[in-house]
Amino acid sequence: MWDRVTIESHYSASSELMEVAARALAEVLVDKAPALRYVFLCGTGNNGGDGLVMARMLHEQQMDVLVVVAGDPASGSNDFRENLQVSIDGDLPLHFMNEVPNGLELDEDTVVVDALFGSGLNRPIEGWLADLIAAVNVLPNRVVAIDMPSGLQADDLHVQEGAIIEAEVTLTLEIPKRAMLFAEHDRYVGKMVIVPLGLDEDFHASQACDWVFLDDRELSGLLHQRSKYSYKGMHGHLQVVAGSVGMMGACMLASYSAMRSGTGKVTASIPENGLHIMQTAVPEVMCKIGLGLNSVERFQAIQGATAWLLGPGCGTGEGPTSMVDQWLTSGSHPAIVDADALNVIAREGWQHRIPALTVLTPHVGEFDALFGEHATHFDRLQTQLEKSKELGIYIVLKGAHTRITTPNGEVFINSTGNPGMATAGSGDVLSGVIGGLLAQSYSPLEASLLGVYLHGLAGDVAAEARGIDSIIARDIIEFIGDAFAHLRGVNTSEG
Repeated sequence: MWDRVTIESHYSASSELMEVAARALAEVLVDKAPALRYVFLCGTGNNGGDGLVMARMLHEQQMDVLVVVAGDPASGSNDFRENLQVSIDGDLPLHFMNEVPNGLELDEDTVVVDALFGSGLNRPIEGWLADLIAAVNVLPNRVVAIDMPSGLQADDLHVQEGAIIEAEVTLTLEIPKRAMLFAEHDRYVGKMVIVPLGLDEDFHASQACDWVFLDDRELSGLLHQRSKYSYKGMHGHLQVVAGSVGMMGACMLASYSAMRSGTGKVTASIPENGLHIMQTAVPEVMCKIGLGLNSVERFQAIQGATAWLLGPGCGTGEGPTSMVDQWLTSGSHPAIVDADALNVIAREGWQHRIPALTVLTPHVGEFDALFGEHATHFDRLQTQLEKSKELGIYIVLKGAHTRITTPNGEVFINSTGNPGMATAGSGDVLSGVIGGLLAQSYSPLEASLLGVYLHGLAGDVAAEARGIDSIIARDIIEFIGDAFAHLRGVNTSEG
């Protein structure tokens, strides 16, 4: 639908958009997968048409290419058949295939480009085309999929198996497809690269959708502007209830990241024996003690606090359990609940006591402790949606492509972040960012979306600066400011 509206609004024929798409894809292909030779496996639909145009463009640049047309060209789409004729007239090297040759072999410097099937596939691939995919998957060559790996069905939210291309890189057009965003399909998708086409923005903005993939254009407009005459009291006061002996680092990271997120004031309610650590590590954070010696054993709301964060490193013993129980009945909101506070709620069976509009930030283990074991990420997302609606809460399920679900049944999927962020304390930083935004009067939804996106973006900047293998949680905090600057710059450049 989106591409059809774009064609009607901006082009005179669908083939013109195919040319634009192929040019963008070809540039990214050469950049991400440079090779001495490219072999394009083209089906007879529009995905194959994209492959034909890409191959023709590389051929015109004197690159070594071969197109293998898999299937009957006479039954192909109009755009495919039109571009096939252009390819023939331009002497593009072509090979037509109706069955899999024995012992499919390619030179080691050849990259295989999968343009067999696109996102319109709605059934498993069978017959000789399935055999062709199986033959490609055992080749040692790099494989790059166009739009999505052939055989993977875009909207089938189950574990898919069978004849599916196992790509090293997938160049997906404009937005990722739903099935590509789950760990179970990672071996098919590989590294996902989004290739923008400049599709009609008015159509995109006007379409209601219960799944949103978060990017700059979705989030840049949410940031509050600061007045020249503002002062710290205008930017919120977050109370962080966290920490225990041996786990004060979690409280420090959450509090520090909240400060870096623009919060005017942060007060940490901590055990008495953690005071020296906090005052030394983060002198900008005020501390409240007298609530327990080695862990926080009571909840006492601070006058003037505008948001609350509970859980990082607080422990799950009798004292912290009492503290969580008191908070659940206190009416202190808006709030974000993380880490050990989630574990206490899960163990005590207090899920239905969680106040509406609270933000939960579990990782997979904490989520399953709260809501039951799950065999797949697809099942887990279904439960996440159900519990957000049932309890009226926001759930931020942390991981690759962190997913946020809302009481209204929406799903927001994050695009930022990298595997280097799988490090101790990263989740404490995230809860601090979200909590800091909540304190500044961002709504629970806005704080969740911005917090997740900025946290991941800071991690991406950290990966560039430190290397993906060497990121620690404090690195993410260090680059939160860069993430804010980037997002604010989007509005500046567009304005």
